[in-house]
Amino acid sequence: MRLPQEKPELLQLVWRASDESELDGRPFMSTTRPWQVFAWAAARYGALRIHITLANLTRKGVSVSVCLRANSWGQRWSKDEAVDLVISHFGHGEWMPLLAMWLGDGKVKWRGMLSGRYELVIAAKEPWRLGLGVGTHEALVATGKEAFIKLREAASAYGVLLDLLRAHKWVNIKLATDDNFKAAAKQNKNSITVEGVVMYLRLVSGRGGSLLAEHYTRDVGKALEVAEKLKAAGLRPNVVRSGPNYVVYIATADLLRLAERDETVRKAIALYLAEKAKDGTPRQREIAEKILKRHPLFQTQPLEVGILNWL
Repeated sequence: MRLPQEKPELLQLVWRASDESELDGRPFMSTTRPWQVFAWAAARYGALRIHITLANLTRKGVSVSVCLRANSWGQRWSKDEAVDLVISHFGHGEWMPLLAMWLGDGKVKWRGMLSGRYELVIAAKEPWRLGLGVGTHEALVATGKEAFIKLREAASAYGVLLDLLRAHKWVNIKLATDDNFKAAAKQNKNSITVEGVVMYLRLVSGRGGSLLAEHYTRDVGKALEVAEKLKAAGLRPNVVRSGPNYVVYIATADLLRLAERDETVRKAIALYLAEKAKDGTPRQREIAEKILKRHPLFQTQPLEVGILNWL
């Protein structure tokens, strides 16, 4: 990563203060998060002994427990020494150690982030050593958007790696520091806004399968008003009755035209399709994959997928 010489040592120090332990005098790490494997190995580069101790099959997929020992390094610090050194570095204005501690033991409170409550909370056995205790094992280290800006700036090239790894805690920092990123995350994953009208995305089987955007109302006058607004925008809405509701919908062709001229709509559709291709029913996965292959416009970027996975 071409970090200055002192940076890898700071990363090692703080992984030791958080998730890293010791085995046979060597740094040792155990995690079920794939991104943490690479984020830790980047700090403990060299010869690694890696083995998988457990694999769980869950409703969402496979969860694998990975254990790593850094054979090229000796363990230099006890846990208490590492925590003391982190506090000392932070007291002298160095934010890199706090970033690594956040990646290991940070408490992700994304709803607070989305509503503008910026709190840097870290899990610790002795929270008073790090900051103001907000729970039995939680320390409030800093508050405000500026604190997360400093974390992001401290990341340097390490932040590029975290982007590629789609680390959910790094996504939290992006939420606090990037207004456009935050706005995309606040958007309901199943909805888009067209001419001020909130419409919900839905995959339908049909013949080959298609994607619709629908607006629901129980007021027929409101339904016709929405349809006229969409027509004025050059779209071809349909109005149908469904139980007690009237549904105003536009089909895939209109959604393609919207996506080509509106990046927000494009990203919302891309994330919706990516979600269905990953976690939908077998039929939803089939339709979503067909649409994604047919229309490269909706291929998601790594960071967009990171938002999806994290939410």
